[in-house]
Amino acid sequence: MQASLQFAHVALPPGAGTLRAEVRAFLAEHQDSWSARSVAQSWVGFDRSFTLAVGARGWIGMTWPKAYGGQARSMLERYVVLEEMMAVGAPIGAHSTGDRQTGPLLLRLGTEAQKQAFLPRLARGEISICVGLSEPDAGSDLAAIRSRADPVPGGWRLNGRKIWTTNAHQSAYMLGLFRTEGTSADRQKGLSQLLIDLSAPGIEIRGIRDLSGQAHFNEVTFDDVFVPARRLWARLAQAGPR
Repeated sequence: MQASLQFAHVALPPGAGTLRAEVRAFLAEHQDSWSARSVAQSWVGFDRSFTLAVGARGWIGMTWPKAYGGQARSMLERYVVLEEMMAVGAPIGAHSTGDRQTGPLLLRLGTEAQKQAFLPRLARGEISICVGLSEPDAGSDLAAIRSRADPVPGGWRLNGRKIWTTNAHQSAYMLGLFRTEGTSADRQKGLSQLLIDLSAPGIEIRGIRDLSGQAHFNEVTFDDVFVPARRLWARLAQAGPR
């Protein structure tokens, strides 16, 4: 006989219920204007005005230190907000990547100047930073990437392509993974992440349309793109002698 599952009751901390009610009331003010298509695209739905409104409530980067624009709130409180947003299909694409990925990475690995320059703007919902990882012929095997960042006076010169980059065409910056040493034979060694201004000369962003006719995925090509040295985010293990 199959045993029945038993779930223990977990009490929410003080204030979580109040926060949930606040989020629901906030969403009720906005959701009447969302189409069925918009709700279906919640995770990638890009709505800058909505994101600015969310940022004004302090609900982006909630767990980050206040010194960087956050609210120093708990992960559970952040979960309450995200759960309510996802339940109604809110268009969170303009801030979700910064909130869950690029912001926390910058908080952990960025320089103090980078944190001050980018985290408060992400928390306010003013900018988006997409993630450039996959490449043609590499796919999810990121150790096989071939895009390069070669050292030049004052910074780096980028050449290569990224693909499947979500909302690159609507983002101000990319957190891109490039080879700064060695070749793809070095696998995980010789890789670095850089903060790239997507308005820089030499960058072409081409939309990749899906079966619905939408193009939130993009192919991004870099042709001798200059990135200042201060925009090197994280340098991974160096390539050894060959």
